[in-house]
Amino acid sequence: MPPTSPILSHTRKYLLILSFIVVLSGAGWGALYAYGTGQKLPAHFQVAGWKAGGLTHTQFLRQLDEQLKVYNSLKVHLASPSSEIRSKDLTLAELGLVIDREELDEAIQKMFHASVINRIAARWSLRNAQLPLRMSIDPDKLNAAVRQRWKELYDRQPVAARRVVNPDDSIRYEPERTVPRLDTITLQKELESGIPPVTGLFSGLGPLKLAIPIYIEQPSVTVDSLKKQGVERKIAEFATSFPLSGTGRIHNIRSTATSIQDMLLAPGETFDYSKIIERTEAQFGYQEAPVILNGKLVPGIGGGICQVSSTLYNAVLRSGLEIIERRNHSLPVSYVPLGQDATFASGYINFKFRNNTGAYLLIRAVTTDRDVTVKLFGRSPSTDTYDIESKIIEKIQPTIKYLHNPALRSGSTKPITQGKEGYIVETYRYKKVNGIVVSKELVSKDRYAAVPTLVASNLGDIKPDEGNQGENNSQILEDGVKGPSFR
Repeated sequence: MPPTSPILSHTRKYLLILSFIVVLSGAGWGALYAYGTGQKLPAHFQVAGWKAGGLTHTQFLRQLDEQLKVYNSLKVHLASPSSEIRSKDLTLAELGLVIDREELDEAIQKMFHASVINRIAARWSLRNAQLPLRMSIDPDKLNAAVRQRWKELYDRQPVAARRVVNPDDSIRYEPERTVPRLDTITLQKELESGIPPVTGLFSGLGPLKLAIPIYIEQPSVTVDSLKKQGVERKIAEFATSFPLSGTGRIHNIRSTATSIQDMLLAPGETFDYSKIIERTEAQFGYQEAPVILNGKLVPGIGGGICQVSSTLYNAVLRSGLEIIERRNHSLPVSYVPLGQDATFASGYINFKFRNNTGAYLLIRAVTTDRDVTVKLFGRSPSTDTYDIESKIIEKIQPTIKYLHNPALRSGSTKPITQGKEGYIVETYRYKKVNGIVVSKELVSKDRYAAVPTLVASNLGDIKPDEGNQGENNSQILEDGVKGPSFR
């Protein structure tokens, strides 16, 4: 018979009472009162299969408490199938047993503690009731108990696999380390299904015996996940030297190179050098070293950052990657050929390229006191190689810039510095397959400004700066983050 709810609407309740009065009208109101105030449970009253009918209210509560104590203290032997996990004995209460007796308590309240008329109605409606006594395992309490009792196990954490680049640029993998864990979701289900019914409790309950369900927790990075990224071999390398650089410039180069060391670009992802500069400045800070301002070397902060971008640019060119944004310096630099440098000016000039290889791209950057080397690792056919050729297609002769000096004898001039030629350069990338050129790409056409010859003069008919009207006087700072810094 399905359980009868003790919660009745007022209409139904009073209809039941009226029917009961009609049935017992011959017995008188005294019998009706005695029925409603009885201290025993209805004869066929059951709780979760426990035939409790006929027990007094006091007997029922005492036996119920005794049964629930037995359930809470019932031992569960959790047997481990693994030598890494210890078997343990815990009680159901320790494992998070929850007994839901709300419906039962509500029914008892109506039968023994309500008004007489409500007690009569409740006893009549519950005369054949089979009320539930639901038992479950609280998942939060179970998880807490497992972590506490197997603390030594949960103190061990999975270790991620590592990709290691060997000194010879080959790639190997250090495997991940997994750890076993208790499968508390399965354990909860097995505990709940293994809880014995209330019926027959007092004939004695032996301990429950369950095999500990186990799963293996893996780190987020495994050898398989690393191999799927497609970083298979070194595909390009380029190095530049800085033997005469000061300590500030070396610091700036080394710090910026550290920021791109082991950087991983996903397929289709764009590398943005401005973000590297921001990260480096925040993490390491830049030191004083010469920068380029308006085509001149001046004291500043961050000098040398473009040696890293230029070295990376050359590795990128030789790997066939797609160049998104790149500009040459306004002046030639000594560490790479003309047409093969990549400058940076915050807010104006950036260096960007896209990983168009179809696999992940790993950037490695190593510096010494004399040079910086960038290596790119990824997936590219071993038959494909790239050659870079830069050609000077025009030389720009330096102009003469006169600086008025009244200390000189009237009508005389005096050389200060010799000017330098400027250049217009075209740079091509040749793709080869098995050593045979299959394509030629014009990568860039760059202009390097000529450096004017400086002459001090005291000539009345020559204005200062004459011959220099065509110079670009835009105040753009290159190869640094701040300047000038005069002392």
